[in-house]
Amino acid sequence: MEHQDYQQLLVPHSLDALELSEARELEAHLETCAECRAEFVALRDDAALLTYSAEPAEPRPEVRARILESVRAERTGDRAGAVMTDKVVTMRPRANWNVWTMGLRVAAGLAFIALLIGLIVIWRREVKLQQDVAQLNHQLNTQQHELVRNRDVLARQREALALLNSPDAKRLQLAGSQTAQNARGSFVYDQKTGKAVFVADGLPATPPDKAYELWFIPKGHSPMPGRIFTVDSSGHALLPEQMPADAMGNAVIAITLEPKRGSAVPTGAIYLSSPKS
Repeated sequence: MEHQDYQQLLVPHSLDALELSEARELEAHLETCAECRAEFVALRDDAALLTYSAEPAEPRPEVRARILESVRAERTGDRAGAVMTDKVVTMRPRANWNVWTMGLRVAAGLAFIALLIGLIVIWRREVKLQQDVAQLNHQLNTQQHELVRNRDVLARQREALALLNSPDAKRLQLAGSQTAQNARGSFVYDQKTGKAVFVADGLPATPPDKAYELWFIPKGHSPMPGRIFTVDSSGHALLPEQMPADAMGNAVIAITLEPKRGSAVPTGAIYLSSPKS
C-alpha cells in the first residue's frame, strides 16, 4: 500500500474496526512512519476523550415500564407457586428486540465518534494547508520587495551613468578622514540643473541609532543638510541628490555621522570630505 492508503486506515484502526490482517500491516507501517504514528496517537486520544465525555443513555419510558411489568410478574408467580404448587404460571418470554436496539445504539455511537474524528482530521489538514499558504504568501511578498529594491538600485545606477556622461557634469572626489581612512567617495552634479549623485565605498557600518548625513558647505556660509543614508555590508552607498543653488559654486561636500533622523547642523565626526577650494 501507498502512504495515502495507510492514512485512510488510521481512523478505523483508532476505533478497533480493522480486520486482523489490515491492523497488522498498518502497525508495521506505524513503526517506520513518524507522521502516521503521531496522527494515530492523536486520533486514539480524541476517541478516548469522546468516549468518556459521552453522557449515559437513559432508557425510554416504555422500556422502563416493560421491565417493571416483568419484575412484577415474576414476584406474582413466586407468590402463587408458594400457595398452589400444582399450578404452573407461564411467564411471557422476554423480547429479543432490546438486544438489537442496544446494538444499534452502540453502532450509531461509534459511527458518530468516527464522524467527529474524521472532522478533526480534516480540520487539522485545513489548518496546515492555511499555514503553508500563509508561508508562501510571505515568501512571495519578500521576493516582490526584493524585486522592487533591485529595480530602484538599477534606476539609480542608470541615472548616475547618464549624469557621468553628461557634458555639464562636474565631479568632486571625497577622501576619508582619520575616522575612516579607507573610505572614499565621489559627488557628481550637473552644473545647469543641480541634479547630482553620490557614491561612497569603504564607510563603516552605522550603529542602529545612527546614520550618515551629506552636507553642502558653501564658502562663507553655514553647512546645508543633504540626504540621510546608510551603507550596505561592504560600506557601499549610492544615492541621488539635488545640489542647492547656493552651493553650485565652490562648495565643500562632507559626510558626518549623525542621529538616525538627521541633524540641522553637523554634530558628529567627519568621515568623508571634498578638498577646500
